[in-house]
Amino acid sequence: MSQPDLSSANPPGVLRSKPKTSIYTMLLLLALLALLLGCLFLFLEINQYGGFGAVKGKVSSLIPPLTRAVESLV
Repeated sequence: MSQPDLSSANPPGVLRSKPKTSIYTMLLLLALLALLLGCLFLFLEINQYGGFGAVKGKVSSLIPPLTRAVESLV
């Protein structure tokens, strides 16, 4: 077999121009921005209700309806 012609291919180590930013890259960045804003707004909403792990009201008041709902499914 003969050796490939290196003059037609881009040999390794040759500097090439960086590809232009496409519309898909911009859409990806827009989606990332939307996710980060959503996380920020969720964090702010949780802090309005006392932060992570804070429960207002009785937790025991939820136990009987939940157990009835689970028993009805079984």
